[in-house]
Amino acid sequence: MTNFLMCSKKNLEKNLSGKVYIVTGTTSGIGLEIVKQLASQTATIVCACRNIESSEKINETILVNNPNSSIKTITLNLDSLNSVRDFTKKFLDHFDRLDGLINNAAVMNTPKSYTEDGFELQLGTNFLGHFLLTELLLPILKKNKTGRIVHTSSVFHEKGFINLEDFNFEKRKYSGWEAYYQSKLAQVLYSRHQAKLLKNSNITSVSIHPGWVQTPLIKHTLPIFFQDYLLYPFLKISGMVDTWHGCQTTMHCLLDETIIENSGHFYSQVGIYKNKEDKAGGWPMTSPNKQVYDDELCTKLYDLSHNLVGL
Repeated sequence: MTNFLMCSKKNLEKNLSGKVYIVTGTTSGIGLEIVKQLASQTATIVCACRNIESSEKINETILVNNPNSSIKTITLNLDSLNSVRDFTKKFLDHFDRLDGLINNAAVMNTPKSYTEDGFELQLGTNFLGHFLLTELLLPILKKNKTGRIVHTSSVFHEKGFINLEDFNFEKRKYSGWEAYYQSKLAQVLYSRHQAKLLKNSNITSVSIHPGWVQTPLIKHTLPIFFQDYLLYPFLKISGMVDTWHGCQTTMHCLLDETIIENSGHFYSQVGIYKNKEDKAGGWPMTSPNKQVYDDELCTKLYDLSHNLVGL
């Protein structure tokens, strides 16, 4: 089996006192693991998630072993542009700095449905919600010496196709997987174009594939019981890993100094890519999807998204 890439011990032992990070989707999976790790490094973490009660209970247990850290939960529903704006306002009311934004939350392979703003659910949640959140937070990110944005994409962006003529699946036959592929590919294009727009700023933007991680993301495809128990031995042998391994790429991109020189690049764990040479991943690696490097498409995607979210 290909060796899993791991964040260095040096990075995972950095003192992050005084630094502020936003993580979306923190009550389970990779997001929760990121919060635990940042807390162990005495960071201030803002959990952006739907379930406030669950988040606060989890955070209390984390703080027992990390009393020098600070964790705050602010409601964020990524399938609502109003919620994104409300979250941003509340964050700016409480904080005067932001060192890192981890766009981690996602839904996968959902039945055909739409957000309250009329966007296909996966497009709206995985991409457009994070797009608006990121754009609204750019001013405060620019205030600090360095700012990091980590867009959590997927190995499946390789299979994606950006269709700007039917971005919202209104004309073509709906496929939960095709919609997921498109939303994850959009994140990679956005990160690459964003890096160009921010080249004279102090902000570094990257996109990542965190690996095949055991999380509740599978729930619309396979019962979680099957993943976690019934099929677990087979899935583990096939390459599924726990959330600790799943947070390694995010932590590397958030903390490693070399990232500054690679803004706009794609960072990937080992993955089930089509070509053998891509399966080992890379920090960074060239995306196997050619649309990522279509500058005209990246610009059009950015402009369309800008208009769709009302900026």
